[in-house]
Amino acid sequence: MRTRQLALTSAAIALLASLGVWVSPALAAPSCSSGSTLAISKSARVFQVRDGSIRRLYGCSTSTQKRSYLGRVGGEGVDTSVIAVTGPRVAYVRNSCGEGGCQQSVLIRDLKKRKNLLAAPATPGDVEHKVTDLLLGRFGFVAWIAEENPDAPTARYVFARKLGQPVDLLASGLNIVRGSLALGESNRLYWLAPAAVLVIP
Repeated sequence: MRTRQLALTSAAIALLASLGVWVSPALAAPSCSSGSTLAISKSARVFQVRDGSIRRLYGCSTSTQKRSYLGRVGGEGVDTSVIAVTGPRVAYVRNSCGEGGCQQSVLIRDLKKRKNLLAAPATPGDVEHKVTDLLLGRFGFVAWIAEENPDAPTARYVFARKLGQPVDLLASGLNIVRGSLALGESNRLYWLAPAAVLVIP
């Protein structure tokens, strides 16, 4: 019986490996209290677990104590500099790198339902870009600032998306202030430009 269980475990690990998911025995089932906390709300906790030089990101619903694997950190993986948690939902950014540089996607996952709500390119086109601000409101509203050519920015954009709606480009231009995105009451979105505060009702 034990031999069969070991064979089934090995088969499961082989299947995950074939799907591009690497599993370490030490990381196969981290608890919701494992690792170091990167973002938290009353309903969810996002944390990373380290195995040597490898870091992996997880999210956990505090009501169900169920985990979601969000991805490997760094490189072609999750950018942990921009994570937002509201209620049981987490918004985060994943890198995809190639010969032309790195592009990013914005993702939302409901950790309680263990369901993905959004996976969208952070900017249009194929230009290298980086998300600098990320906000997550109630009911899946998300907004972010992204800039082209992060080492020498040539443009910045403000995007927003309501649950079930397309992503909207709200503004563009280098006058958008990095790090200025803020969310007010009723999901009113604010950001700064020189000598002005822009408001989207």
